[in-house]
Amino acid sequence: MKRRNALGLLSGLPLAAWSAAGRAQDNYPNRPVRVVVPFGPGGSGDIISRIVAHELEKMAGQPFIIDNKPGATGMVGTGIVRQAPADGYTLLHGSTSSLAANPSLYRQLPYDPDDFTTVAIDGIIPSFMLVNKDAPYRTVKEFVAFAKARKPGEPVFSGYGNASSRVPSALFEERSGVKFEEVAYRDAVPSIQDLAAGRVHVVFPDQTVSESYVRSGYVRAIAVTSLERSPQYPDLEAIAETYPGFSVIAFVSYSLRNEVPIEIQRKLNRWITEAVHKPEVRKRLLEINATTPPADWDIEKSTAFVRNERKLWAGYIKLAKIEPQ
Repeated sequence: MKRRNALGLLSGLPLAAWSAAGRAQDNYPNRPVRVVVPFGPGGSGDIISRIVAHELEKMAGQPFIIDNKPGATGMVGTGIVRQAPADGYTLLHGSTSSLAANPSLYRQLPYDPDDFTTVAIDGIIPSFMLVNKDAPYRTVKEFVAFAKARKPGEPVFSGYGNASSRVPSALFEERSGVKFEEVAYRDAVPSIQDLAAGRVHVVFPDQTVSESYVRSGYVRAIAVTSLERSPQYPDLEAIAETYPGFSVIAFVSYSLRNEVPIEIQRKLNRWITEAVHKPEVRKRLLEINATTPPADWDIEKSTAFVRNERKLWAGYIKLAKIEPQ
């Protein structure tokens, strides 16, 4: 009798443990959630992450705290999330740099992009081609003519803050025949500041981070990197109009470690999808030139999109002849 009682107790332990885990996931989140943004404040990932996190707080009833951890083109912050507990309380606001481009740009990473599941894409963003507001060139063709007319010893400087701005620059160089001297910055904002000061000739930051600088007249946009013209800037040419097929976009995402329980992943996908498709949120995202994927993008579609982007960016980087560091 005692033996049967003992066996009964033992057989009930897995079910009890499973039930406790299930209740914990049902109650998720029951404390603040940390959202690691692996770039500095003011960038597109930071701006969009805050818009979405604000909505998540209202749905979850818990704070979603943005934690900027810039460094090494997104590798520092991404590595932090990789080492965090897989309990759903540390999320990565992933990006083209951290999840798609870095594997082809660097020989060693402190993480494997396949260690992450992307639960939702919360922004797809093209880039601007920006020049100094007083520059004499106002079109892509005029810029190319200026660059090719430079005398030996008078370089054309292109600034970049991450892979999302470096690849359009390199592809433009490859397609146009213009030779750039590259200048690396910590992120996009200082590259735009140096453009306004006349220290570089052109930068290709994403439209979200550079929107306010263009609208204020601080710098001038002469083109976009999407295949077609931007809905927000219909009078601005696409580089593809001069160089057919030219297209480079970026994305941002909410991603987490694969080991996070699937129930938590599904809850986050549902909440984020609902958030970005609210009319007022979609309007705000469009105002900063970020579009959202269809409402039926589940975890599988979101993760597949990121993996496909990784393949595309491997091709972009190879075509642009960027050697891994």
